Amino acid sequence: MKLIAFAFIFALLLASASLAAGLQITEIDANVDYDEAYTYRVEDRDRIDSASVPVANNSKIDVDVLPGSNVTFTVRVENTFTGEDPDLRGVFVTITIEEIDDGGDLDEESIDFDLEPGDDNRVDVKFAIPLDVDAGTYNVILEAEGEDRNETSFNTELNLKLEVKKQSHDIRITKVTLEPSVVECDRKAKLTAEIANAGSNPENEVALEFKATSLGINSYDKDISLLSSDEASEEEKTYTKTLNFEVPDFLKAGRFPILVNLYWKNFILFDQKTMDFVVKDCVSGAAKAEPKTEEGKETVEVIQPEEEPEEQKEAQEQVTATEEVSVLKSPALLAILLGGFAVIIILVLVAFGYLKRAKPQ
Repeated sequence: MKLIAFAFIFALLLASASLAAGLQITEIDANVDYDEAYTYRVEDRDRIDSASVPVANNSKIDVDVLPGSNVTFTVRVENTFTGEDPDLRGVFVTITIEEIDDGGDLDEESIDFDLEPGDDNRVDVKFAIPLDVDAGTYNVILEAEGEDRNETSFNTELNLKLEVKKQSHDIRITKVTLEPSVVECDRKAKLTAEIANAGSNPENEVALEFKATSLGINSYDKDISLLSSDEASEEEKTYTKTLNFEVPDFLKAGRFPILVNLYWKNFILFDQKTMDFVVKDCVSGAAKAEPKTEEGKETVEVIQPEEEPEEQKEAQEQVTATEEVSVLKSPALLAILLGGFAVIIILVLVAFGYLKRAKPQ
């Protein structure tokens, strides 16, 4: 009986050794990116925290992992076979962070690749840590798998430890939407922002501001309460603000930044997002107006030719001159005028002669 048990254990060990042979994880690096978290940049924290992880079970991943950060594992995998040993095909790396997502696992898989004997390859596996994650230590399972030409499987596995930390005060702008972000004729828009408490302490003096002087936007909500994410429901630890606005017609086309500011203690800037709002000229309205103008011109030209208004204008301005020219051009009127002029001359001469004779000598 003991011989059978010993043989069974030896077979298991041999099978395990054959599975691990030829495929090994030889290097692990961890990188944390805080670029999306404005509050960390305010505190002069480096954008990236990096560390090499010992390739051994239960090794600690020695980086500061915070809510909402991005963690990238860079894993080097090697085919340790040599000489005539087989190539390994379809090799890939799978990493699982257990129970970190509200009790559920996060798992990601790398691209697959082939390894000839003695070759190695580095792959990246990236995770987005949930914003509402609880502080604590989480188990990380790292596994590399592949097979040879005969479809014999080879794998290797490591168990690591990942610690998630929280700051005492950590409030974030988690989402901002601007609908639409470009306007033309219809200049109505809607700005929405969502904020959340990712810290370990409850907050009751949080302020959220929308500001764009050029657009006349200056909206400020203060004394907002956000409970701690460790003890609160989704509704209790978040706050959403929506602002409907309309751009005046007289505002010229251009690009206008809208600031979304989040304040701690109602005045200490903790997070900030900028949304670009583009205003364009109402091209469609102008296009509609042009045909009307052209239509009007065509109607005027058909009903009243251009020459006619000019003749009428000249006639109105020069009525007297026109009448004089008409009289002079009439033969009958000209004869009467000449006859009357002759009679006047004769009468003047007669009167002159009479006055001369009547003068005393």
